[in-house]
Amino acid sequence: MAQGPIPMLPALAAPAEILDTARLNCAARAQDRDQADLAVSFLEGGQDCGWSMRHEVAKLLAESAKGGAA
Repeated sequence: MAQGPIPMLPALAAPAEILDTARLNCAARAQDRDQADLAVSFLEGGQDCGWSMRHEVAKLLAESAKGGAA
């Protein structure tokens, strides 16, 4: 039944400003949960392949497509 390894997700594709904002937002949430090491990892780009970053980037891209409306 095994299908082999799970394929890697493609790299995030977004403007640098969106990626920076997403990293800051994710880091702030980690800091709020007293996860300082995780917050630093977000800021350094170490979590760019994670679902939190993917979700945040998608949210920011959708907001920018709407003209910045929340």
